[in-house]
Amino acid sequence: MKKDNIRGVESINIGATGDGVVGTDLTAFKDIAVNSLNFKGAKGKTDTIPTEGNDSYLTLVSGSDSATGTFKLYGVTGEQAVMLMGGTYDADKKEWKAPKTVPSKHLSIVIKTEEVEGQSAIITIPYASVDASYAGNLTKKELLTVEVNFKADTPVSSAGVEDAPYTIRWV
Repeated sequence: MKKDNIRGVESINIGATGDGVVGTDLTAFKDIAVNSLNFKGAKGKTDTIPTEGNDSYLTLVSGSDSATGTFKLYGVTGEQAVMLMGGTYDADKKEWKAPKTVPSKHLSIVIKTEEVEGQSAIITIPYASVDASYAGNLTKKELLTVEVNFKADTPVSSAGVEDAPYTIRWV
């Protein structure tokens, strides 16, 4: 059915992770650059076993790649830049300072899509490895964005309980 299609982005919520689950204090980002959200679900890796007479005798799944994605945000505040990229922000000076080395960031990401025939989807990544940076051209017709790249890692609680790297729920 058409209503089960996933299209467009209404908002992207990002914040600290919870204990093997999505964090409870997420920041909503609504100024997402058009056509910038790219999501690619996990994909199996395969190995082909050849024989002397047949180069592709048998193909086996030998693991998988993680789900990945990227998107670009406009209007990121200094405090939000610290959450996404590290560094420091001085509110009095209105100055964000980049970190000397890029930190390893793990954040929760929740993407809500636009409605299609009265139904939207929510893509939830409880524990994402995030790499973000300022990117873009400074021209009269363009704005600087914060480009966010992420990889969906398996969330594990302090009790050792694993959950799905990502979920898609229709609402």
